[in-house]
Amino acid sequence: MATVFNQRRFIAGAVCPKCAEMDKTVMYRISDVEQIRECVRCGFKESIRDDTGKIEEPSTRVNQPRPGEEVLAHEDEIHIVSLIDPRDGRNRSDH
Repeated sequence: MATVFNQRRFIAGAVCPKCAEMDKTVMYRISDVEQIRECVRCGFKESIRDDTGKIEEPSTRVNQPRPGEEVLAHEDEIHIVSLIDPRDGRNRSDH
């Protein structure tokens, strides 16, 4: 099924960044990678492109290797942090 361009659709709850009117914004595609957001009240128009590049996955504990496993080329090495008991420094004079 082919993509239909220029079919305008109102965006429910959208607020125009120029005139601040709600429910006056429409969106429509002009190509496979570009769409237009337009306000029917004030005429504000903004182009949004879908080909801005590859989005990288953020680093989380889920996509990182376990301690001791080999780090892959796209991953950061994991460093284990040791927590220090704050009570051990009660008698220190530099605090």
